[in-house]
Amino acid sequence: MASIEEVLDSLDPPLKHSCEQQGTSLVLTLTDPGVHQSVKRRLTPKDLQNSLAFQMVLLYAVNEIRGLGSHAKLQVLPMIDPPTFD
Repeated sequence: MASIEEVLDSLDPPLKHSCEQQGTSLVLTLTDPGVHQSVKRRLTPKDLQNSLAFQMVLLYAVNEIRGLGSHAKLQVLPMIDPPTFD
């Protein structure tokens, strides 16, 4: 399985990403600098512990940014190793 960072890195190019922890949630931002569009998703600890839920959230985010003009590929993403929060 891959780390969240490895899965997100596989989207580049064209998508850049950033992650910010807000309380117990992780806010994920995907940006396509080529079309100047971004989408955000808030992932709960439950979402992050469930690899399939993470894949679906990420797939929907990529599909949304494609609807805004991005040429990001819709692809099957690898399963993630659930992160540990210290």
